[in-house]
Amino acid sequence: MLQPFQESLDKTITKIKKNKILLPNFQRQFVWKDEEDQRKLVASVLTKMPIGSILLLKARHADEYACKPLGSSKPLDSKTLGNGDVEFLLDGQQRLTVLANVFSNVIFNLSSIGDLIAPVALKRRFFLALPRYASGIDDDLFGLHRLAFPLDKPDNDEPDFQTADVLEYIRFVKFSKNSKDCYNPYYKDVSKLSKLETFCQNPEDKFYYIPLFLLIDTGKTGLNNTTLSRIIKLIADNVAKAKVEELATKMENDSREEIKNFIKSALIEDAYEEYFDESCYEKTDNDILKAYEQVLAIQVDGWSSNMLLYIKSCITQINLSQISLDDSQKERAIDIYENLNRGGVSLDIYDLLMARVTLANPEPYNERMKKYISKSALYPALLVPNNIKNDYKKLISYKASVSMGCYDNNKKEFPKNYLESFLNVLSLLSYRPKMSKDEYHLDLLKRPKKLALSPELLDKNCEPSCNAIDRACFFFQSRCGLRKFRDINYVLMVPVVAYILHDDDCYSGKYGEEVFDLLEAWYWINLFSGQFDRDQNSRMITDLNLLIDCVIDIKNEKQPNLSWLKSRQDKVLNMPGYSDESHILMENADNEEYPKNIISTVICQYYLSIGYYDLLKDNNGDLRHMSVFAPESDKYQIHHVIPLGIDCTVSESTDKIRSNKKHLLNSPLNMLYISDFANNKINNASLDSYALMIPKGAGLTNVGFTSTDIRIDSSDDERKKVLEQRYNSLLHTVQQEMNTLLDFNRI
Repeated sequence: MLQPFQESLDKTITKIKKNKILLPNFQRQFVWKDEEDQRKLVASVLTKMPIGSILLLKARHADEYACKPLGSSKPLDSKTLGNGDVEFLLDGQQRLTVLANVFSNVIFNLSSIGDLIAPVALKRRFFLALPRYASGIDDDLFGLHRLAFPLDKPDNDEPDFQTADVLEYIRFVKFSKNSKDCYNPYYKDVSKLSKLETFCQNPEDKFYYIPLFLLIDTGKTGLNNTTLSRIIKLIADNVAKAKVEELATKMENDSREEIKNFIKSALIEDAYEEYFDESCYEKTDNDILKAYEQVLAIQVDGWSSNMLLYIKSCITQINLSQISLDDSQKERAIDIYENLNRGGVSLDIYDLLMARVTLANPEPYNERMKKYISKSALYPALLVPNNIKNDYKKLISYKASVSMGCYDNNKKEFPKNYLESFLNVLSLLSYRPKMSKDEYHLDLLKRPKKLALSPELLDKNCEPSCNAIDRACFFFQSRCGLRKFRDINYVLMVPVVAYILHDDDCYSGKYGEEVFDLLEAWYWINLFSGQFDRDQNSRMITDLNLLIDCVIDIKNEKQPNLSWLKSRQDKVLNMPGYSDESHILMENADNEEYPKNIISTVICQYYLSIGYYDLLKDNNGDLRHMSVFAPESDKYQIHHVIPLGIDCTVSESTDKIRSNKKHLLNSPLNMLYISDFANNKINNASLDSYALMIPKGAGLTNVGFTSTDIRIDSSDDERKKVLEQRYNSLLHTVQQEMNTLLDFNRI
């Protein structure tokens, strides 16, 4: 039986550098372009998890197949490669390209920027973010805050934390071809590495950065490894300095006994016992500070060495299995490839919990959840906005969870993000059944807490969790323009809303309207300002605490403290590089910086939450009202409102726009949901017919367009002006609504 063998990633990268591992031209295109897929792979490496296998085919000469370097679109002249064995990568291109890109410079050494196989996906530099000391972030996975690495043998021991714990601390920054950024591998400057040291100490308010691309040094000088070691040491020095400053501040007010307890708790036990005794505290404050600083310096050296040792061991001990066959086994290689890519079903935490709950209740948990999802429910119709209330009143046998597709009857399964939300809500309700101002911690949503749930709690909180998510579904549909559960932009918002609405007073009781208004303002402010675009776990738990404080104040008929939310409101449609006007008007597209798809989606969903009229009249000459609750809303499609001014159909015009990612008309400001009826009617229409079909002022003025927008002969400047007008209209509408929602003078 064929046995895979293990090879450290740094050795594999060295082979790539020497063109001993090549990509055959019959290999698939690079498809792991999504930043989340790449971050997950990096997190797996940094937790020493298995990351799959690669399949290699050995050959005696490189010219046996047309080939190219890993990460490149440009074929190699095999005659220039010389003699000797090479290996062709048959399977594993995606993960190996990402790994080489993240942990080394080898791809950039082998290819010019114009030859990269996927420029947008590969022009990323990855870092491990470590929370700064006293940043307010509790997670200290690598012991930086205590300057005590958590593993005795960093190069051999496995960490206690899991992939999900590390994931939110994986960062990447983009670079452009001609940028002078210190992390741009194509920028040649003698001071680049020293600038990188400075950058990594203060890249963002609450974090330091460790540059992962220095881990495997593919250069000739070895300066990358030296720089990496220096950066880690500088980070530790910053923490030590902050700890000394903290002690100096405490000395101004605290007693010697309090100072002693502080120092004892702040230092590693062995270091404290070796360098401090009772006589130390009889000296002056300066002497104590100096001694504390000296011991911290020792801890800095120890932590820095261990941190470097650990992340290097992640590379040298990576479990990337290799299956290598010689050229005579081509047929077997193809068969292996097909078997490797057949896929399968992985075991999930949900499956483990379902196996446990049967100890308390033998009824199949899945069947119970399906029953609760479909069970009829009453909803507080008064909380539905007036603009869409008529559509809501026409619904028959409405059930929010069913409407949002929380169970897929065709596939006979729950959507993955529903199960994720269910487990999070289940854990919150099990450990904190009632809201209180006692702080909520992120560990409530982590795997150990969920796996520790007793069969009785799993049984007891099944129906309440389904009901809480159903209430959240009603909120997302009635207030946020979300048609399906899969449309939820940030799934960690679900447990926040569901947990709060589990309280009857906050849902159908006396304070339902105030709580719905608060949650709606929180939702749109975060979506339009990009607050959940990174660090979602920490953002979610922070906001849960802040919202619960506000909700409890509302229930006590006190004015809630909304300063934190109103400060974010300033970034609504004004977050640089995310939702600011120039960015969503495609002004950064030449640098391959495009608005995220979520912006287009959120703009469409926002207008759907308000309600408006369709682009075309129906066959009876009437305008259809558009909202989540309108008939056939599940068939709405995103439409480019302003088409290209060329001689073609609307469908052909849209295809041409989409094929050019940099085109102004791909701006999120040119997007709008239209009905399936309207889409089918206009798809094959000529552009001049399309302009005449749109009723002047109908369906467009309510969503930020003026009545003269649809002109086929308009210039690019005129089109941009139209979109600028829509931006200003949207900004004004959103800000005005947020001010109304956050006006709690009624309490």
